[in-house]
Amino acid sequence: MLELLDEDATEAALNKALATMQDSLQQQFSKEEQAMQAARFGPLEAHKKDHDQALQRLAARIAQWQETHDRQSLLEYLEGPFPDWFVRHVNSRDFITAQRLSLGV
Repeated sequence: MLELLDEDATEAALNKALATMQDSLQQQFSKEEQAMQAARFGPLEAHKKDHDQALQRLAARIAQWQETHDRQSLLEYLEGPFPDWFVRHVNSRDFITAQRLSLGV
């Protein structure tokens, strides 16, 4: 995605990449949530809320992009807030969830 922005890709290519990214995240989050639900993992709702909020922020940025076509704003989001959230989420919620699920807790 960042390469497309750096390479001055067409808006159609960026739209396709954003849709793919959004769909991939939705699928991954759904798989995680299904595993937590199957294990009757207590903090599922809080974890799902974190996923839902991230997807809402991404959808808002995609909508903003489609309205303004502001590459710099999209790039700043994809280089800053989005990966910052993702790393925090993986290192905290996903790490703890994986630990507990592997222990059957």
